[in-house]
Amino acid sequence: MGAFKTLGKVMVLLVLGAALAGAFMLVRSSKDAEPVSYEQWPDVPRNPAA
Repeated sequence: MGAFKTLGKVMVLLVLGAALAGAFMLVRSSKDAEPVSYEQWPDVPRNPAA
């Protein structure tokens, strides 16, 4: 019975850690994102095999 309690606590800590890491990555990525301009397309070389 003690092993299940320990396993449950470890699982809760892992879920909380994953939620915090996900929130941190979401905040960090939204800050670095640049606005997308559809008027300026990147120069892509043509594919001669197509």
